[in-house]
Amino acid sequence: MNFAEMWQTWLKATTSPNDATFEELRQKPEANVTTAIIWMAIYGAVSAVVGIIGGLMFANTMNSVLPDILAQMELPAAEAAQAEQMLRIFTGGGLGLATGFASLVNIVVVPLMFLIGVGIYFILAKVLGGNGDFGRYAYLNAAFSAPLGILTTLLGLVPFAGCISPLISIYSLVLLYFATKTEHQMSSGRAIWVVLIPVLFMLALMFCFIFLIFGMFASLQNQ
Repeated sequence: MNFAEMWQTWLKATTSPNDATFEELRQKPEANVTTAIIWMAIYGAVSAVVGIIGGLMFANTMNSVLPDILAQMELPAAEAAQAEQMLRIFTGGGLGLATGFASLVNIVVVPLMFLIGVGIYFILAKVLGGNGDFGRYAYLNAAFSAPLGILTTLLGLVPFAGCISPLISIYSLVLLYFATKTEHQMSSGRAIWVVLIPVLFMLALMFCFIFLIFGMFASLQNQ
């Protein structure tokens, strides 16, 4: 794989959101689902590495905080021994490493979830009159999903930088609009609907869940 060309493609897809950019990208010979899967696997691998680093950072944090907490709790001897054993696990980084290595599944899960998501948008586009190719559509989506996903993952290591993640998610919807409009040769209005329908569906589910929780609390208070 030519990583220099990959980087140029990612940079172009994420920094030049317009029809011409995505029309140029869809004409590339490597614009297929295989390339998309490889790119998303790279994102998954980066996510796994960051997960391991985050697990170790968590273990170190607990190592520095737990002794003070245990000292202030003044536990009985038996409970103090159990707490000390737990502290050794944190001190050795066992839990942190276990949590981090569990993220290795992202190498498989990230591409799989990506294909499912692209498949949903692809079906919606077809229903609304699109005539694009799934492989090229996956490629166009991966061209911005992989780098933005990596950026979001890396920001997770920086304190308080996670607040930027929602903005990145909104920007990815803009790029998804151009990818959909270009690959499926759709009007702007139909491309917008392809992007918005899943978002509106998820918002509806979220509001239903919130109302359900409030309803449960209200019923408990009335008893």
